[in-house]
Amino acid sequence: MEIKILNKSDTEIRVEIKGESHTMMNALKSCLLEDKAVKVATYDIEFPGISDPVLFVKTDKSEDPIDAIKVATKKLADECDDFLKAFGKKAKA
Repeated sequence: MEIKILNKSDTEIRVEIKGESHTMMNALKSCLLEDKAVKVATYDIEFPGISDPVLFVKTDKSEDPIDAIKVATKKLADECDDFLKAFGKKAKA
């Protein structure tokens, strides 16, 4: 995975995330939108199968958009770990 910050201000960021698809982008967007400081979280894949997704995040002035992405990414990773543990227990049963 390669990440390229296309532009950033105090409250907005556009990030290209190479090699990712709707699967991860939808999950990340959902986690971002759970943050009260995040006003907008969306992404675009201009040409599916060819283009890489571009994530757009806008926050209020209380949180830097980079920090919002870090928090959402950590939350998503924790949710995946929880699922893996729960699934592992049921798979052994």
